Amino acid sequence: MTRNYKSLAVGLLAFAAVSMPTRAQVSVRLDDASSLVRVGMNPHPTDAGDTILAYQLLSAIDHDMPDSLKFVRDAYRRKAENDLMKEKSWGALSYILTRMIDEREAEAKGQPKATPAADILTEDLYQYFTTEQCKELKNYLVLKYELNGYRPRSVKEYIAQRTYYDDLLMFNDPTRSQWDKTEEVMANMPVKAGDRVLDMGCGFGYNTLRLLQKVGPTGKVFATDTEQPYAEYVGRIMEKNGHSNLKAINVKSNELGIDGEVDCILMSSLYHIIYTWSREDERKALLTDIKKHLRPGGYIVIVDNLNRHGEELNNCHVDPRLVQAQLGYWGFRPVSLKALSAQRYMLVVQRDDNYKPSTASLLTSTVSDASQSGLPTSQSGQWLDITSQKSVVHIGSLDSYDITDRGIDAAQYVYDFMGGGDRSLAEVAIKKYDDIIPAENFGGEYTALQWLCEARLATDEQREEMMKDPLSRSFYHYLTDDSCRVIRYYLLHKYKLGNDSIRMLSDSLLEKTGEVGRTHRSYLEDYILAINPKRPSWENTPVIISNVGIKPGDTVADIGSGSGFFTHKFSGMVGPTGKVYAIELKDEHIDRLNTFIGENSIQNIEVVKGCEDKLELPCQVDKMFMCSLYHIMYGVISDSDRDAYLRSLKQWLKPGGELIIVDNGPVDDDTLPYHGPYIDRRLIEKQLSFYGFQLTDYVQVIPQRFMLKFKLK
Repeated sequence: MTRNYKSLAVGLLAFAAVSMPTRAQVSVRLDDASSLVRVGMNPHPTDAGDTILAYQLLSAIDHDMPDSLKFVRDAYRRKAENDLMKEKSWGALSYILTRMIDEREAEAKGQPKATPAADILTEDLYQYFTTEQCKELKNYLVLKYELNGYRPRSVKEYIAQRTYYDDLLMFNDPTRSQWDKTEEVMANMPVKAGDRVLDMGCGFGYNTLRLLQKVGPTGKVFATDTEQPYAEYVGRIMEKNGHSNLKAINVKSNELGIDGEVDCILMSSLYHIIYTWSREDERKALLTDIKKHLRPGGYIVIVDNLNRHGEELNNCHVDPRLVQAQLGYWGFRPVSLKALSAQRYMLVVQRDDNYKPSTASLLTSTVSDASQSGLPTSQSGQWLDITSQKSVVHIGSLDSYDITDRGIDAAQYVYDFMGGGDRSLAEVAIKKYDDIIPAENFGGEYTALQWLCEARLATDEQREEMMKDPLSRSFYHYLTDDSCRVIRYYLLHKYKLGNDSIRMLSDSLLEKTGEVGRTHRSYLEDYILAINPKRPSWENTPVIISNVGIKPGDTVADIGSGSGFFTHKFSGMVGPTGKVYAIELKDEHIDRLNTFIGENSIQNIEVVKGCEDKLELPCQVDKMFMCSLYHIMYGVISDSDRDAYLRSLKQWLKPGGELIIVDNGPVDDDTLPYHGPYIDRRLIEKQLSFYGFQLTDYVQVIPQRFMLKFKLK
């Protein structure tokens, strides 16, 4: 790997003391335009070359072709050596194939097979994938690369099984110590014989086994995981090998699930999830439980990923300064911070109930010069004040807010009503949404589902009034025409109504199976959230519109337009002499918006297929507008792609033109947060400043949503 990597860092970590009347504050220095966190999607992408190798391996196993086995083994070995960041199955696969080849050669010579691996996890990994004529290895290849015309029977089962295979190969990779520096981690663990230790997010027990060896027979290890099959695997294999001082537990994401106190907690490749994916209430509950079960003076050891500007392990990282700051507000004092490799760091914090985070106590570790990132830098740097335990970025799944027991209950009533049920079902659903929306779903889809019920119950005259806006009319008919097929499909899958057989049939009727089905449901979720006719009532859309400042004749780029909520409003504002360019990545949104434009004979909207690493337009524009997009650019897109995209914005903005960003922000504890992702507005302001954008105006539209206006310096 030839790309330079960034430090933890020389020049990257500096702190300024900022006085506060009631609580400590930390300021993190930002010397370049890189993001502090990332949870990139699709951490294990496949390409055509991977698929060809999978076919070759499958054929080599089925037809006993040793030369082909060696060819694929060598290819996987090279991948393991060269592709250090992305796909972590290559090392395990090359080990499995090497041992298969050695055993076959020994058998051909009449020699005994190789002795079992000394590591019980490695031996189990090998046996799991090679017994019964490599049954599970072949299943893995067929499923992951969709060989031989494979189609999943159930999307849920498909995802679960593929993840299980990928995680088993990565977590228990026999070569893992080369990229995870396991020996160094274990050597620096503040654990001694007789201690009680928690391996939190244990996966398949790789660290669990090593912790058992450290605490010895007089100690105890708790191995917990939110995935039940993983916890069961660890419990089963450790019991089988005589480790009676191990307790494996399947837990929820907001609890430890253990009894008594422990001396140390290990979180390996977990805290970036806690920081960026966990809901605020979940993370609070979890950290409260940690304070309850970690003895005073006990330690938390966090092993996580460094920023490699798009090439980080599993496409994820969290800056250790953010981790220290967040845990500091919970009374955890940083003890040591060590860069294990170009990929990984090890942070140790200690419970100290008297500790307050300060500039003096936060730690730094040198890896390399931050200027090597290749991103725009500043001589003086920018500063981010962290004044609470809240995460500055949340990129959680929308499902983490929508799928609740009460939400499922209400959705069932809507589903049954839309399927031809009595109108009383809709009346019950409307009442249920009245109760739960204020409590758990600000800005979510519940108001849209409620509106659909109200529209179906309305008289013809009332319904026409509800659909005066052409976009609302299109929304209603798209979801409810053809016996409400589309909205019933969505509810069935989103809320897991019925059973797998019913959902499989629903997929086949819409010709949406496997990954295509997942993509389609994601599109429908976006569509319902964005085009929701009740959106102005919670978003205060008129405030946004009045502050955009669009005039007749203007040219506007609606970047990330979706199916056109703001595109349609801007179209009316620019008038017949103006133009709105709707830039969108997803084909289904593009198709839907083009259909709407055609149905309403709109002449001043042009839809442009977008891409992640650059903006391309037919001409320069007066206004660029992004709504609910920048949190994705900051926390999902790689540094390199985002850098290229932000640089391209300047090319298409007219002199004096404006970049306008609307997004969701964190809120006070007594305010219901936006139902999905959010980002601290200061991160946007500071990152864009590196590209020459200067903040000219800020509007707090509602407590959950803000608006920023920028011009080029």
